[in-house]
Amino acid sequence: MTPAEQVHPFELPHRMRGLQPTLIRQFFERALPDSINFGLGEPDLPTPDFMRQEASRVALEEQNGYTSHPGIPALRDKIAEQYPHLNLPRTGVVVTCGSQEAMTAAFLCTIDEGDEALLPNPSFPAYDACVRIAQGKPVYYRMPAGRDFGFDIEEFKKGITPRTKAAVVISPSNPTGRILTPDDLQQIAEALEGTGIWLLSDEIYSDLYFGERPRSASEFYGKTIIISGLSKSLSMTGWRLGWAACADRELINAIQVLHGFTTVCTSAITQKASLLAWTDEAEAAKKHARDVYKSRGEFLVDLFDKEMGLHATKPEGAFYSMLDVRSLGDDIDVAEKCLQNRVITVPGVAFGDEGKGFLRISFCNTEERMTEGVRRMKEVLLD
Repeated sequence: MTPAEQVHPFELPHRMRGLQPTLIRQFFERALPDSINFGLGEPDLPTPDFMRQEASRVALEEQNGYTSHPGIPALRDKIAEQYPHLNLPRTGVVVTCGSQEAMTAAFLCTIDEGDEALLPNPSFPAYDACVRIAQGKPVYYRMPAGRDFGFDIEEFKKGITPRTKAAVVISPSNPTGRILTPDDLQQIAEALEGTGIWLLSDEIYSDLYFGERPRSASEFYGKTIIISGLSKSLSMTGWRLGWAACADRELINAIQVLHGFTTVCTSAITQKASLLAWTDEAEAAKKHARDVYKSRGEFLVDLFDKEMGLHATKPEGAFYSMLDVRSLGDDIDVAEKCLQNRVITVPGVAFGDEGKGFLRISFCNTEERMTEGVRRMKEVLLD
């Protein structure tokens, strides 16, 4: 057999090696029937009826072929209006297939081989994966567990090196539910000023807040790429409507080109229905979601304290709390015991070593279901 005829075993490209489904998914996929889901970050509230009715109308009455790659102009205009401080033209917005695509594109358009990206610890594990796909190196700054995962500017600054090309902030946070204050964002801007580092601001939970509305990092730092969407605020996870917004013409154009080659365009039906996402009816739905999740978060944090004597961080937004289980053992072992007793949780270490000893708890459940979930946890962990 000549060398040309030899069959070589397949090898994954370097950028794909080591990538695995997250621990979040691994625990969820192994769940037993009738499990209480404290795991996935997916709203349990229904998509508002007016959105569903509009999508049905569009599907039945309109021709829904390809839209322009970056999205229909009217929708891009609506999104641009959400950031008046940037004075964005519609060309500063690219509508994507969920915020996940926007995030991936943002990393691919800012990170080159060998570059570093500064990520929060703990944080959503997709950031790490996206940096590795871009052949960059993830570097982490601690959000100290000892401060209930609050921001620490000294930890942030320690992670900046000459190879840092991008940094990530998320507010409200997945997994902690914490919100960056205006002072935090000002300190970040001052630390990055003059470095040329891109700031990726994940604002997918920005409409789910329980006190003052979170400020956008783009108000403080010019080289910011905003990542957001409608998945969480209007319970539209499966509709896949996200966006990237940026005042830098060259960067947002690169995201648009990449988006065009990877997905062509977001669903025309979703885009057209999403024009209603900033109406008075939509704002009322967002407020209702805030009220529901605020009440549930307070209920669950109090329940863990009363029933199990365990501390859970007080959520400021999103729908997550970090439950301290260090007194009960390793967080993966604790999560496994819960899983076997039909309660899905996520080990804190899934979000970085700063989360070790904690469980991320999602409160996308009714009070009745959460009460039963805590009862099952107590049964297997304490009784």
